[in-house]
Amino acid sequence: MNQNKYKPQGPEGISFERATLIKAHETPRFLWGDEKARYVSDWIYGSSPKIHMMSFEMSVGARFGNSPDFKTYYNCAETYHCLKGEFTFHCPETGEVHVLRKGDTLYFPPNTWHWGYNFGSETSHILECLTPRTLEAVEAYAAKQPWLDKIKLGPRESLGNFPPVKTAAAGQRATLVRPGEYVYEIVGETRPMRVGLVCGNEKLTVGIIDLHAGQECEWISHKGDKVIYSLEGRSNIYLPDETPNWWELSPGDAAFIPGGVRHAFFNTSDGPSKVIFGVAPDY
Repeated sequence: MNQNKYKPQGPEGISFERATLIKAHETPRFLWGDEKARYVSDWIYGSSPKIHMMSFEMSVGARFGNSPDFKTYYNCAETYHCLKGEFTFHCPETGEVHVLRKGDTLYFPPNTWHWGYNFGSETSHILECLTPRTLEAVEAYAAKQPWLDKIKLGPRESLGNFPPVKTAAAGQRATLVRPGEYVYEIVGETRPMRVGLVCGNEKLTVGIIDLHAGQECEWISHKGDKVIYSLEGRSNIYLPDETPNWWELSPGDAAFIPGGVRHAFFNTSDGPSKVIFGVAPDY
């Protein structure tokens, strides 16, 4: 992959190169869309030439679709994780519809048209993790690229070749993963940690980690860049080679960790904690 062809997905000027803690109240905001596509309010958690994580809110009855300047068709592997409320995902190419409720995660591969709706009774809050798209304008890219018509599936041993755990129906592009329907792996021997993988392929890996009170894990690092978002409880991250090297994440906080940076998860609280992470491109 020629990284010179890629740029962060976020608005201009928001990009991370060093390990960075992003507290909820300091998270940059961004307004996506126009009158035709409709507007969506975003938070930008981590953005680099390899990965992008953000979240967006939609009020009751809100929707987003396409316009000439805002086409929801990207050269990205993506996941949507429902943080609050209910979100309806619609692929206008296939006609498929998926309903996400709190804790659900949806994976969809590159070149997937996607529209969204909130038919629920409260504001919908969705965490989005994706790989960067090309420098080309979205509409120019969409006009030139063929549709992706086949998804490779495989077991955990073939990491890099399975998106995601559940096999999609014929002709269906997106796959909905409910809480606990993950491919699990154990990370570490002396201080083991269980990781639930929602998807893992050559573009993007997304997983969820539950930490019990007092839990510590061993050093980990990835070739790709990593963004972490705190879902529940209080988690800490130790980065021995960084300054400062001890971070605390509460719900809504995020962290960006470049490829190759060593880190370990801790739960120093007296209750459980949970984080979701994305790594791209190499887990």
